[in-house]
Amino acid sequence: MTSISNIFIDEYLSDANDAEIKVYLYLLRMMCSGTATSVSDLADKFNYTEKDVQRALSYWENLGLIGLEYDAIGQLVGIHMQDIVPKKPSKVTNLHSVRINNTPDLTATIPNEQPRYSVVKKPVAKKPEHKENPQMLFVAEQYFGRTLNPNEIKTIYYIQDDLGFSEDLLDYLLQHCASMGKKDFDYVRRVAMAWHEKGIKTTSQATQENTANRAAYQIMKELGMQNAPTPAELQYFDRWQGEYGFSLSIITEACRRTVLQTQVKRLQYCDGILKSWYKEGVKTLADVKALDSAFGRDTAKAEISKKADSVKSSSRFHQFKQNDYNLSSIEQQLLDN
Repeated sequence: MTSISNIFIDEYLSDANDAEIKVYLYLLRMMCSGTATSVSDLADKFNYTEKDVQRALSYWENLGLIGLEYDAIGQLVGIHMQDIVPKKPSKVTNLHSVRINNTPDLTATIPNEQPRYSVVKKPVAKKPEHKENPQMLFVAEQYFGRTLNPNEIKTIYYIQDDLGFSEDLLDYLLQHCASMGKKDFDYVRRVAMAWHEKGIKTTSQATQENTANRAAYQIMKELGMQNAPTPAELQYFDRWQGEYGFSLSIITEACRRTVLQTQVKRLQYCDGILKSWYKEGVKTLADVKALDSAFGRDTAKAEISKKADSVKSSSRFHQFKQNDYNLSSIEQQLLDN
């Protein structure tokens, strides 16, 4: 059995989203069984991305329910479950630890040898002083068209105080989510945490991020793919727009040609089209049309040449001088002999 503190249910459960709850409960399960786990294991278990798991771990670390340990290069090597108390004290003691796969026991020492990892305890950042912002709450209610409940107000202050969003950036975040029809504050918090992890501090940076996301979803739609883009798929999009320097209109044209040609491996097929255009120096849709015209002329010439060679080959057997044999005379000669 896995025991869950009533304090967790009473004071932490309502504010956490599905991913955060699942990750925390699964960590408790692993702790009770003494089983090692990893970020990738958690992602596979619940069909999340590793970023989702890392965000959930950071969320619980900020609340003081877990402690994360890193090696000298910043790689996560240990997760520690902390005691849960109604009011978090200045210092918390470790209840148990969950080991990360393929990492040494952090409490073990090897005589006369350096440990494999130089483990540094990640300090929990001191929360800034809370600032009341009734004007922002009023603005949020206008965007979302309703009175905010206490949990939603907590989310806004979490984004403002813990994530350090300026008023302009917080206003842009709320406006962005509301304009997309995403009026669930769980979604608002996930977007805010994603921006925080990427170091987005200004509205201009957030605008660039949103533009890139919209482009990625449009490309996926043009290819007939309904899922959210994976990191591997985003690498293709970054190469098309960054390395190749193609505009969204050119990428869309390549996607259109792809769906007309194949039902499988569309991403790779589209990449092949764009790679060939990049080698040919394509910059605009006019360049694409010119390339199509040149290809059509070359194809027509090749077809004419092929037909000419075929005619020449078939007629060469008729160019010999024909013999005129008198079969009656030959037959008579044979009889006389």
